[in-house]
Amino acid sequence: MTKESQKVTDSLNTSVVSLLQYCFAIMVIVIHSGRLFQYEPLHFFLKSFLGRMAVPYFLICTAFFLRGRLREANREKQYFKQMLKTYLLWSLIYLPYAHAFFESLRLPKHYLPLGLCLALSYFGMCYHLWYIPALWLGWVLVQLSLKTFGQRVTLIIVAGLYLLGSMETYSHFLSSTPFEPLLTGYMHIFQTSRNGIFYTPAYLCAGCLLYDHFSSSLFSQRYMRKAAVCLILLALESLLIYHHQGLDKNFFLLSALFITFLFNASVRTSLLSKYSLAKLKRLSYYYFFLHPMFIESSLFLLKPYQLAPATKGKLVFLMTLLVTHLCSEGLMLLVRSQAHAKAYLRRQ
Repeated sequence: MTKESQKVTDSLNTSVVSLLQYCFAIMVIVIHSGRLFQYEPLHFFLKSFLGRMAVPYFLICTAFFLRGRLREANREKQYFKQMLKTYLLWSLIYLPYAHAFFESLRLPKHYLPLGLCLALSYFGMCYHLWYIPALWLGWVLVQLSLKTFGQRVTLIIVAGLYLLGSMETYSHFLSSTPFEPLLTGYMHIFQTSRNGIFYTPAYLCAGCLLYDHFSSSLFSQRYMRKAAVCLILLALESLLIYHHQGLDKNFFLLSALFITFLFNASVRTSLLSKYSLAKLKRLSYYYFFLHPMFIESSLFLLKPYQLAPATKGKLVFLMTLLVTHLCSEGLMLLVRSQAHAKAYLRRQ
């Protein structure tokens, strides 16, 4: 690690980062559990406002820490190699889900190989696994642009791509305009603009720029106040989106700004700095990958019962969170046991 990278990483408070990662992992479960509250404003606030901040935080966090390893090519390659193994493992685990989804489309069988290729490279074998191919593609695009054009042009490029992608969120304002048929055609083919071209590059670029300018006055001074101001502005944007809802609510124009300053504040604050919360980070990892199988199991178990949507959503969430946590603890215990066994064998 370079002296500059060492200086930045040594001054970070990762405890709050781990806590927020854990909270946002729970919010991912909330998003996928269905409606939890009948009251529409509360439903929107929980799922479309708080919930949609989870992935941006993960992306900026990943980009920030990866940026410090760019001069250490072996470590960066090792990170993505391990991520590829992880992705392929979980894709294999969720292969039955992908096959069942393909069967529900009632497409000819000869489209199955193509469908699996698209799932592996774009959609994900399950609805949460889109994140990893989108992260890879976004990272490659951002690094290529930074090396070719520099920071300012890259910032303009990713902001422009994000603005184009936000048309799905702001589609209400595009009705009866020349953009409406273009958006309809795009969504018919690609289903969403939340991908590695329009969505992830903005957050990954923000994480890289935060690392590069971590010591600047923009990020080092009054960072809590700046995060609070960005939150207020984002809340105002969410009100606009709530009253003019589009096809989806993945793109908040001010979310990259808010999450950048939120992450910046979370690594600088002295709050919880004396505590080790690394376990929460590990739990968030397992929560993310495990929760869909228990959501689907909960939905299957509750299928015979005629429940109100909000009641059903709460039960699905609570059942999923409980079983996911227990399984996560079990897997973490298994990993620790294997590590201890390997260490013991090496000493013999």
